[in-house]
Amino acid sequence: MVEVNSQTALNPGKLHVSLVHQELRDATAAPHKSLEKRLPFESADLDRGAYLRLLEAYYGFYFALEQQLDRVCDLDRSSLIGRHKAAALEKDLEVLGLTQEQISALEMCHELPPLTNALQALGVMYVMEGATLGGQVLSRIVKARLAIDSDSGGAFLNVYGSAAGQMWRSFLALLSGVDDPSQRDQVVQSALLTFTSFERWLERSQVLR
Repeated sequence: MVEVNSQTALNPGKLHVSLVHQELRDATAAPHKSLEKRLPFESADLDRGAYLRLLEAYYGFYFALEQQLDRVCDLDRSSLIGRHKAAALEKDLEVLGLTQEQISALEMCHELPPLTNALQALGVMYVMEGATLGGQVLSRIVKARLAIDSDSGGAFLNVYGSAAGQMWRSFLALLSGVDDPSQRDQVVQSALLTFTSFERWLERSQVLR
């Protein structure tokens, strides 16, 4: 869950950057960089076993978080269409050898960021959507190092495929509707709490460097 070079990938010179988007980028730059350094994708120790353990940890976080997102009453349901990722993680885990029973028995994260309104949901989604965009970079690393592609255990890292840029831009369009300073602050704080929650979960799962 890390936004890797997303702005470069989408040629930001052609994108209007809303105030809330700029505030999110500035506020999350440090935790983003910190977590990115600790993820094992470019570690010398990365092998198929380590990759599987990482996906198991991701599943425990994404599945629980997406269930919470679905319960936010005032969130526009259309904003979630096609954006859930847990199903892709489940597919990858099956391809890599886990049974449905083993997947169902995986530990879930219970220390999630607060999710009680649409503004908090937007903060969570900013982190998740940015991570999905960055996953395209990670998918190339995993393919080169482990010979894993979208059909052999890497569907999550390239879940949007060629539509990644379009999905990111449509999310930014949704985000740009947040203008009030107090509302922007709620979105930013939610994004920061999402980074904190995810990093703590990965630490507990013992998959970070």
